[in-house]
Amino acid sequence: MSRRVDIPPRDTSAPVRIPGAKPTGTKKPSGVFSERHSLAQEPLYQQWVDAEVLLRFVFSDGSALEGLLRAYDTYALQVETEQGLMLVYKQSLRWIAPRDGQTSDNL
Repeated sequence: MSRRVDIPPRDTSAPVRIPGAKPTGTKKPSGVFSERHSLAQEPLYQQWVDAEVLLRFVFSDGSALEGLLRAYDTYALQVETEQGLMLVYKQSLRWIAPRDGQTSDNL
């Protein structure tokens, strides 16, 4: 025995919403392609990169790392340490400062 299901007629004047559909045309790029800039961070980062300043990176948990800042973007820093290159996420940091004014000659 088959069951019959009656489907009520749809109101064709109401807009149809497609699940998961997002508005188009207003989305801006994020990450490395973002137009966001920080007047506080970028000039200082570039100065440290150009001068090869030896930096101390202190993390949220209190641990620290010393190295040279090689590159940066919106969310991460590329740091060169004695162990090699590392990617450090900015959200994990408490602060960054030059280590006693030293440069790459002291690494």
